[in-house]
Amino acid sequence: MTDKPMAVNMSFQREYSERYEWMKQQFIDWAFTYINSSLYYEDYDTLNDETRQMMQQSMAAFGGIAPTYHIALLDKPTIVWDFHSLLLGIQMMFSFMLTDSENPIKLCRHCTKAFVASRPSAVFCSPQCKNKHNVYKSRARKNRSDRE
Repeated sequence: MTDKPMAVNMSFQREYSERYEWMKQQFIDWAFTYINSSLYYEDYDTLNDETRQMMQQSMAAFGGIAPTYHIALLDKPTIVWDFHSLLLGIQMMFSFMLTDSENPIKLCRHCTKAFVASRPSAVFCSPQCKNKHNVYKSRARKNRSDRE
């Protein structure tokens, strides 16, 4: 495995680990980045220019050192990314997922958990959440009509 990128080597080592506090902070940073980008597009029409600019600047601060790459001559010319740390590999995968227009990361309209959408128009993480959302919406409608 000496010819493999560092992230691959580290992921197969039993001894490799990071401190819990470091990992916790990474997840907090990724959650902030995701929530910021979601709110930016969902609330775009209601945001003033100053808030939009602040959110854009916070997104520009995400990231770090870019991985290197090389081209391998496989079945066809292929870009091979060389990650020098596990963190960099995860950050890049997260960035690709965040910007994927076919299977975007979204927040479930019912439970607010993040999920990878199977299609761009998906708004629920599961059929169960969709059903629960519709039941609650129906009950709320019924309660409003009963009061009137």
